[in-house]
Amino acid sequence: MKTPTFKSLGSILLLSFILLFSNSFAQNYCYQNSGNGKFKYSDGFANYDIQVKGDITVNDDDTDIKSISAGGYLKFSKKTFGNKRSITIESNSQGNLTYEYYEGRSKTPYEPEGRKWLADVLLEVIHMTGIDAEGRTKRIYSKKGVDGVLEEINIISSNSVMAMYFDALLKNTNLNTDELLSVCSGISKEMSSNTQRGKLYRDYSDLFLANNTTAANYFNNISKLSSNTERGSILTHISKKIDFNDPSVTEAYFACIDKISSNTESGRILRHTERNQELSTQAYTRLLVSTKKLSSNTETGSVLRSLDNLDMGNPDISTAYFNAIDGMTSNTEAGSTMRHLIENHDLNEDNLVRLLGSTKKLTSNTEMGSVLRAINELDLGNPRINDAYFLTINSFTSNTEAGSVLRYTLKNHQLNNDSWAEFFSVTGRLTSNSTMGSVLSDAIDYVPFDDESIVDGFFLATAKFTSNTEYGRVLREMISNPAFNKYTAFKTLESARKLTSNTEKGSVLDRLADTEFVKDPTIRKLYMNTAKTLTSDSEYRRVVDNLIE
Repeated sequence: MKTPTFKSLGSILLLSFILLFSNSFAQNYCYQNSGNGKFKYSDGFANYDIQVKGDITVNDDDTDIKSISAGGYLKFSKKTFGNKRSITIESNSQGNLTYEYYEGRSKTPYEPEGRKWLADVLLEVIHMTGIDAEGRTKRIYSKKGVDGVLEEINIISSNSVMAMYFDALLKNTNLNTDELLSVCSGISKEMSSNTQRGKLYRDYSDLFLANNTTAANYFNNISKLSSNTERGSILTHISKKIDFNDPSVTEAYFACIDKISSNTESGRILRHTERNQELSTQAYTRLLVSTKKLSSNTETGSVLRSLDNLDMGNPDISTAYFNAIDGMTSNTEAGSTMRHLIENHDLNEDNLVRLLGSTKKLTSNTEMGSVLRAINELDLGNPRINDAYFLTINSFTSNTEAGSVLRYTLKNHQLNNDSWAEFFSVTGRLTSNSTMGSVLSDAIDYVPFDDESIVDGFFLATAKFTSNTEYGRVLREMISNPAFNKYTAFKTLESARKLTSNTEKGSVLDRLADTEFVKDPTIRKLYMNTAKTLTSDSEYRRVVDNLIE
């Protein structure tokens, strides 16, 4: 065995370096399709300039041109390290072909060198231009099946040419489920152009949705596109009914939407889906989960308010709906959505309790008040609703808004004993004397004076006043009410004893002295006892004199 010489080792190293450099450099190619059948290609070693016109077919081993439609041609040149060769093949009006072969600028006989060179480079030209893509796809598929076509596509560097082969494969062959799965994944794997992938996924959506196995795979591959616009365009282009009764299809579809980084695009698709697809309960719930995942409160609210087919009677759907509302960080959007819900849907007991719970979670008193005032009908006789309603009002930090809602409650909702008790309890917790006085003044016209337990609740609330002025004013208004009765007179006198202002206390006693109830011995006695709590002699004499007169 011979020992390699130093010169041989040097040659081997040089060759290895050249091969390594070549492989690395060759990956940096430039491909340009200028339209009108003009192509340019460069990989660092060779430059191709190609012109194509007409329909061209090649032979079975891709070494020669079989035909070119009348008036068409194929012209191409290849320049390598300064050496240029070119071929022109033209078809006359009868479809007969003529060949011209050049080496550099010198025209050279086509036979045999031109034919040999054409056989060497034609496959490269085919891969660059997509010449006879449909015919070649049929031929490769008939011999090697889908795997063979995908292997061929893998060699091609141009996305537009790859698209021709995928298009031919999908259009002209009756693919089974496994083959469709391979092709659908191949489009995503082999092609880098979102535009080209998007067109194929749109054009053959019905084919990929032929069964649930291919449908789930279809949506999984769409989600791999990096263009939000293309993903949205594909999903909204679908006209075929998707089987949303299949959990795997449902999850794949909405997971695809979840991966879109544009809230605007995601929202558009979700609205389109709700309008145009038949959604199962599970699918509708999943749609609401996707809506909740949006990072834009505006889009979340827009989607929630656009749901024409919303079934709030379905507990799964209603739960998902309120979860989406609770996930919003914008009080304005959440409030707007809840008002829309109130105005456009008949809400059952569970819905109303959940609505009140979501309202309570708002951090804006203005929005909370706006939502509660949007409720026209509310069964406060229902203990669950009653408790939830007054818990919500009690969570206000704004006396003004709480007072506004309490006054709205008086005018628009029917109160029973339990709701009156809650009403006065919440009113008594207000920290503003003027707001508390305003609410209690309005309440006087609605209080059933013949129900002693409700009257008691009213006076328990008055005991919370820290302002003698407001306290005295409310008691005088109570006395002036036409429904004022003996029991109310008794409670008024008891309450008046707590006033620390002689002027206010005297004013209340003056007003009571004008009523017929002071003629009653019990009331008269209590009147005198209350007068004795006055610390002003002049006020005492005045109120006693009024009683005697």
